[in-house]
Amino acid sequence: MFFGCKNMGFSYGENKILKDINIEFEKGEFTGLVGDNGSGKSTLMKIMSGIFTEYDGEVVFKEESLNEDTKIKVGYIFQNPENQIVGVTVEEDVAFGLENIGTEREEMLRRIKWALEVVGLKGLEKSDPNSLSGGQKQRLAIASIVAMDPEVILMDEPTTMLDPVGRREVYKVIKRLVNLGKTIIIASHHSADLEEVSRIVALKDGKVHFDGKRDEFYKNHDFNIEYPIEFEIKKKINKNYDELVKYLGD
Repeated sequence: MFFGCKNMGFSYGENKILKDINIEFEKGEFTGLVGDNGSGKSTLMKIMSGIFTEYDGEVVFKEESLNEDTKIKVGYIFQNPENQIVGVTVEEDVAFGLENIGTEREEMLRRIKWALEVVGLKGLEKSDPNSLSGGQKQRLAIASIVAMDPEVILMDEPTTMLDPVGRREVYKVIKRLVNLGKTIIIASHHSADLEEVSRIVALKDGKVHFDGKRDEFYKNHDFNIEYPIEFEIKKKINKNYDELVKYLGD
């Protein structure tokens, strides 16, 4: 197994959040993780990233249990980018994780430059992260993880707090990471986040309810996945004017 979990279980007190989860992810695969609120998506992501360490079962990376040495190969993107931003400038924020693992200066500078190019923030190296837009902050959070060169990147509702422009910025970055061969797992309620995934894993009541191709999921399941307003308008734009005006007024 390249990455995944075996016989995974997790409880808050007597409340069992995850029950016997078995999932395998292939190298370079782009997967969407969906489910209603309370289904266990965020908990599962935090376990697979190594943030939560007390659980039943096993997280596997390259055939071995995830440990302190291999956790660095699994990156985690929070829903709120401000939970990850710690630097006074953009480049200092990207450097933070690299400094913690003892990266040599020349290699650090190379990685910072590369990561900021990947996420489209080149030229903002000296900027104050607090001056960035919401989409730019999320891309900075992604750059800080990408600079660590993880093989797996877990994204927990990465566009929920963004406006349509910010979401589109982040979508572009995600596509670049997929093209770079990263294994991406994105938990989301937004259908647009899931347009490019090849596979959907759906949780329900703490269990895997569906695991298969994206098109098959949408054909046979009705989960509560939100459609941002601009996508709904696009679906209706070819209808007559009166229908569109009525829709916008609803």
